[in-house]
Amino acid sequence: MWSDNETTNDLFGFRVHADLLRELILDPKVLPVTIGVFGDWGGGKSSIMQMLKEDLDPSTSTSPNKEAAPEGVVVLYFNGWLFEGYDDAKSALLSSILTSLQDNRTYGSKIKDLAGSLLKRVNLMRGAKLLFSGALVGGVAAATGGVGVAAILPALAAGALTGAQGAASDAAKEAIAGKEEGDKDESLSDIRQFRDDFARLLEKGGIRTLVVLIDDLDRCSPERIIENLEAIKLFLNVPNTAFVIGADRRIIRQAISWRYRKALSAAQTNNTGDADGIDRLVEDYLEKLIQIPYRLPRLSPSEIETYLTLLFCQRHLPEEQYQKVCDLARVQRVKDRYRPFDQTCAHEAMSASPPSEELAKSLRIGASIASQITDVLQGNPRQVKRFLNAFFLRRKLADVAKLEEVKDEILVKLMLLEYSESKLFEKLFSEMDGESGVVELLKNFEAAACGTEVDKTVDLPELPNEWKARKRWLAMEPSLADVDLRDYMWVTRDRLGSTLSGATMVPTIIRNIIKQLLSDLTDTLGLNEAKNLNPQDLAMLVGQLTIIALRKPSELKPFKVLIRLAESQVSVVDSFGELMGRVSVKELPPALAVEIETLSKRGGRLAETCTAIIEKNRGGTSKFARAFTVNKPKK
Repeated sequence: MWSDNETTNDLFGFRVHADLLRELILDPKVLPVTIGVFGDWGGGKSSIMQMLKEDLDPSTSTSPNKEAAPEGVVVLYFNGWLFEGYDDAKSALLSSILTSLQDNRTYGSKIKDLAGSLLKRVNLMRGAKLLFSGALVGGVAAATGGVGVAAILPALAAGALTGAQGAASDAAKEAIAGKEEGDKDESLSDIRQFRDDFARLLEKGGIRTLVVLIDDLDRCSPERIIENLEAIKLFLNVPNTAFVIGADRRIIRQAISWRYRKALSAAQTNNTGDADGIDRLVEDYLEKLIQIPYRLPRLSPSEIETYLTLLFCQRHLPEEQYQKVCDLARVQRVKDRYRPFDQTCAHEAMSASPPSEELAKSLRIGASIASQITDVLQGNPRQVKRFLNAFFLRRKLADVAKLEEVKDEILVKLMLLEYSESKLFEKLFSEMDGESGVVELLKNFEAAACGTEVDKTVDLPELPNEWKARKRWLAMEPSLADVDLRDYMWVTRDRLGSTLSGATMVPTIIRNIIKQLLSDLTDTLGLNEAKNLNPQDLAMLVGQLTIIALRKPSELKPFKVLIRLAESQVSVVDSFGELMGRVSVKELPPALAVEIETLSKRGGRLAETCTAIIEKNRGGTSKFARAFTVNKPKK
């Protein structure tokens, strides 16, 4: 199993992104700046933020860039979710930053008094509701010229967008309504003074660059997201500062739309902005809050294969050997970024000490599923790790339950469908035969996906629309058309939400006996085991053998096993007779006819059943029927 937390151990080559952001932050010409590290949930944002923290903090001992860590740089790291429980996220963020600066071991003593004064001012502004009201902040900002352009309310921008200057002016007035003229001036003065004093605090402390990393902002409520961003822009965006925001861009946009939904709705109602204009308005507002958006790319198939290789090595190798493999992977990445560090590379890295069979097996699985995982999990590192954790948990469950027939490659294939198309996965379960575990629809679907036909006499139907998007999955090895999926569905019950009550779950002992009976080496041992079964288990054993015989009527072995059981267990005789009445005689092997004819001459109930089979097939044209010598005319 693997931890689901952020890490600075770069297994998928994302340090290049952290290095780029580091250079940007340390360029004084760019400051002040707010950078948005945008990516999907689990896309690697938090790991990059941790890399930045280590690279920019001189006290860090594990960073590969430790020697190059610049002086005069203070790095503060916050999880945006920490501010979710506050009634005023703005004051919580401001207070947290000031407290962290005040407590800094290197610079805290130089700025202690000024930081304490600013902390008191935050409390005063909070009490005066200057920070609490988002509308008030936006309205004040709109009236401050340079500050207001950065934090202007969408309501104001909507008016400007359509040329409704009066509407914009009214919105600004309404935002600060209820304030006496002197109070308004005092509010504006407080904001300007706070910014000036904050800038002076950094200068007095000798802080050349203040870097504030705010991660997981997209986990907050829309209200808190906007409050944090506006606090940064309105109060803290002073020279020599860099704010790095880790979030999903889509959620930030949704937060803006939700926070100012009334103004946006009014703009549409009053025909002051069409749908495209409103969308552009939200985007403009986001750009004013975050100047440099940096979108993290999804991992490519080669990067996923490298990631899988290193994860498996991490799981199975001692720390020292694992670090050696990681070092070689980094060297290869520098030489050729497009080549995966695959199982061959891993074997070469471990040439002095060959990998265990378990690791070698895992590496083979990783190589076979890398491209499919990329498609299904969309190159998301956290999703890949969670997928693997779920796979190994289910693999262990199968081992504990002694489900010896569960094969890794089949389980992986089913889980890929489960993760990508849960409804289709549930459809497979609903279509699964409860006695055989086979899903008939897969036979033609897989054949159609591979461009071949199972039965040349039958035209294959076109894939249904719901399955067309999963054509690559259907064509992926191994084929599932004739696989008993009951054990696989059993280990995935947590997602199916089913007790599998409609399926006959075969106990392990029955499966083992069937395996023995169908083997020429252990069939006698299997017959002896079957004699000791209770009537219920014997009936289940016969039922499973009947299913195998119906699925593969051209194979003699299942029929011979049932005959041997019927010779010693009278209760099996009727089951054998019923099977011979259901099976297609066109596919039965002639050798079975010889066996039945021999039994018909021995007397007893089984002989009677065999005689009835011969009579039924008398005069038949199949190879099976013609093999009965009793049907042949005497010369």
